[in-house]
Amino acid sequence: MIMLASVVPYGGNAVRYALEKAKAKVVKVNHMPEGIDPTAIWYMMKHHCQLHQQDRTVGRKLERSTVQFVISPSKEEAANFTMNDWENLQDEALETLDAVGLIPKGMKKEVKTNFRNSMNVGGLHSDSKSGTLHLHMDCCRVDLDGNTNDVHDIHMRAMMAAEIINMRHGWKQPKEIREMRKEEIKDFCENTLQKMKTFDMNLFFNVLRMKGYEVTPRYDKEKKLVGYTIGKNASVFKASDIGRRYMASQLEATWKKLHPEPTQVKVKPASPTVTPSSRPSRPATPKPTSTQTKVQPSIQPKHAPAKTVFNINTGSEVKKVWIPDTVKDIFFNEAQVPEGNEIATIENISHVAMLLFAGYIDAATSVSDSCGGGGGSAPDNGWGKKDDEDERMFACRCLQMAHSMCKPKSIKRGFHR
Repeated sequence: MIMLASVVPYGGNAVRYALEKAKAKVVKVNHMPEGIDPTAIWYMMKHHCQLHQQDRTVGRKLERSTVQFVISPSKEEAANFTMNDWENLQDEALETLDAVGLIPKGMKKEVKTNFRNSMNVGGLHSDSKSGTLHLHMDCCRVDLDGNTNDVHDIHMRAMMAAEIINMRHGWKQPKEIREMRKEEIKDFCENTLQKMKTFDMNLFFNVLRMKGYEVTPRYDKEKKLVGYTIGKNASVFKASDIGRRYMASQLEATWKKLHPEPTQVKVKPASPTVTPSSRPSRPATPKPTSTQTKVQPSIQPKHAPAKTVFNINTGSEVKKVWIPDTVKDIFFNEAQVPEGNEIATIENISHVAMLLFAGYIDAATSVSDSCGGGGGSAPDNGWGKKDDEDERMFACRCLQMAHSMCKPKSIKRGFHR
């Protein structure tokens, strides 16, 4: 079992993702009424933090108020799990985490957390390709007594808690699982490059995503690809961790090594020899007379693929966008709101992607700006479907660009807690 932890500044998106993702199931809601929607849960947490902020006489305002955990047992470990087992695992993970004490750098006293006494929710997710189940938990950083949970080295505490739980249940340790998943990703990258007839970085990323991996490319200021990460469930790897040959700068060279050009052998032409031969007479083909009717070949009409029309309001006008039925599910089932954007909805992301698919770049930019975007990369002048790209690949690329366009603009601030 692996347990990851991180402090997030925008808890609203984290709670909605945990409980509203496709096929997600609510596992348990602690210290809050049952049956309330994710938005109400977030407002309860936020109001609780603001209420106790008034009791504080020193210190800055608490900006990062939510801690997010991802608990991912292996498929074998969770094979016979019931919903009751997942509820127990959620409570056991927080209880074990609270028992782990660390002395943060610069401090002399051991510090512990109290997340069992904090408002927290858990949502069960299923990997779209492998079907592996994993648990997403979101905890309010301020407990019910008004004390702020210390988050120094929270990721290290989560790893230590996972090791304790694994020893208790006889499960594999995180390092063993991480190495196993790294080898699995490495083998799939090798097979993907082997099957590619021509090298295309975007195609490589899209094939990985279709397998169920989360690929996050990293670009410099000149929008040049400088690296990427590959993740699955709770395991995220840099390309250099998988192997040097899979780094962004080495990937094309690796593909060329897997596809060596055939060696051409020069053969000296033989001296031509002329052998006399009698040319056979060819019977003349009779020309059709005016009484004979020429048979014209019948041309079968091509059936156009079925399409659905969407009326998308860009703010200044309404665009009619025709989307093939073979790809429209991609825009609705795989769209996600970027982290940090509390204004956008799944529908906004889907509309931006569909406008990009139809070639309305300006309209897509207007929609992304109106829903809090503008912080990510935008399509270049040559945006469009490539010659060697089918509609599904292009739809995935449009959705990826829509996610980037809807990222919120970064705000430069001073030191944060």
